[in-house]
Amino acid sequence: MGFTVSGLTQDESYEFRVYAKNAVGSVSNPSLIVGPVTCIDACGEFLIYIYGYFCCLFLLDLFKYLTHINILCPTGAPAIDLPPEYLDVVHNISMPIKAAEPKDIPCAPSVVCVSDSTNTSISLEWSRPADDGGMDILGYIIEMVKGEETEWKRVNEELVAETHYVAAGLETGAEYKFRIAGVNHVGRGDEKETPEPTQAVDRLTPPQVDIDATFKQTHIVKAGGSVCLGINFRGKPIPTATWIKEEGELGVMTEIITTDGYSSLCIENCSRTDTGKYTVNLENASGSKAITFTVKVMDAPGAPQDVAFMEVSRGTVTLTWKPPLNDGGARIHHYIAKPKGTDKWVVVGNTKNLTYAVEKLNKGDEYDFRVKAKNEAGYSKPRETLAPVLVKEPHIEPAADLSDITNQLITCRSGSIFTIEVPISGRPAPKVTWKLEEMRLKSSDRVSIKVTKDRTSISVKELHDDLKKTICLRAGGSLRLFVNITGRPTPAITWSKPGVDLHNRGFIEVTNTSTTLIIDKVHRYDAGKYTLVAENSAGKQEVNILVKVYGKLM
Repeated sequence: MGFTVSGLTQDESYEFRVYAKNAVGSVSNPSLIVGPVTCIDACGEFLIYIYGYFCCLFLLDLFKYLTHINILCPTGAPAIDLPPEYLDVVHNISMPIKAAEPKDIPCAPSVVCVSDSTNTSISLEWSRPADDGGMDILGYIIEMVKGEETEWKRVNEELVAETHYVAAGLETGAEYKFRIAGVNHVGRGDEKETPEPTQAVDRLTPPQVDIDATFKQTHIVKAGGSVCLGINFRGKPIPTATWIKEEGELGVMTEIITTDGYSSLCIENCSRTDTGKYTVNLENASGSKAITFTVKVMDAPGAPQDVAFMEVSRGTVTLTWKPPLNDGGARIHHYIAKPKGTDKWVVVGNTKNLTYAVEKLNKGDEYDFRVKAKNEAGYSKPRETLAPVLVKEPHIEPAADLSDITNQLITCRSGSIFTIEVPISGRPAPKVTWKLEEMRLKSSDRVSIKVTKDRTSISVKELHDDLKKTICLRAGGSLRLFVNITGRPTPAITWSKPGVDLHNRGFIEVTNTSTTLIIDKVHRYDAGKYTLVAENSAGKQEVNILVKVYGKLM
């Protein structure tokens, strides 16, 4: 701390002492007397340095009358209340000052390095000293020495407040060493040198990308919005930046701006066609680098496809549809169904499925229906049914689905149980009747008939002897007669049908234990009695099988 005492008389001797006053208003005991001091010509003003341990205001107590005391302080500092006896001599008072231990010079910066160089300059960077000596660093002094010289020369005339500096005006190709020292109010601190000499030459570095916390490669934007892709880069020489879009051309609303170290691609009024991957290629004489961005433009989805009636019943209509051809770039969240009975569309519900049952409709009324798709960007245009539907119990012709029964032929072993299941449909539910030829079958101990809303079945526990020897099938089907054979020696097998050469009409297979007659695409003329004769030296056996073919003549 210091105060300049002016207006003293030449060749007069003075003694000084100092009081401390804290924020409470208490005044300390006076300090030890400083002096006596005699004013001579070299001392137009006298500066007193004060050190203490308290946050206080300093007052001067002169043992000799003074014309005035000039206490320096910043312009606009707040006024300080002083005892009345000092008001006549004090012209100005300093702002509050915190007393502290005596300070020291700062230590050397911990790191000094060369960050870049050109043919005529070298860029330096360094870290702040770990110990600033207890006072703020005012700035830094940079010195250099060239080649084999030993004399260090100061580079900067004014203190450098930052921790980086470019030493310019250097000789191309020459080597330089640098050292840096911090300066505080006490004085210049210790120096730190660069680890090794650095040559003033252009550095060639390949393109590099500077990525910070705000950098992102995937951008999602709604249709009509804007998106800007930007990249900070560096390299020696300065890289060129070129933007391309994969699988397409850049749109007419695309604007590219490139400066030294930054390039951007901005798209205004985005549409779905702007969705895609955009790549910026950075290139210089030292290499190249590419960065790819992904842009997703979300729009409302297209309308659902093929809205139709899946089922109409009393008071309920079940709708079905297909997903939109275009999902708008976002997952379809749900669908909304709306019926219109007279002149007003009403939302009746939403679903994630592709079907919806609209219930509590008035029987006898006609309704139109429409369906919308919803994604993150909004609702699609509606898709309506092609025609209105009358809510009533529908009349659908009965039908039986025999597609699961190959050639409409059921084969089973003698004495075993066989079951026939047939899907059925119709509105109202059809009445089901099972027949054997013209004989109506009913449930009994041997026969079990079951009928549900959409299926009927018949199970037969044991075959009747007449049923074993009678085969019924439709025209166009395949006839397969399989018979097991036993006997020693192995019997000779003969198949016959009056007026027909079965070897030409069909296929006959004979093994040691069985024989099979196969006729494909049967017609009405294939109906009749087929005879199988098995004969060996021990005897002869004959079996007759009746075949009935139903359907049109072919």
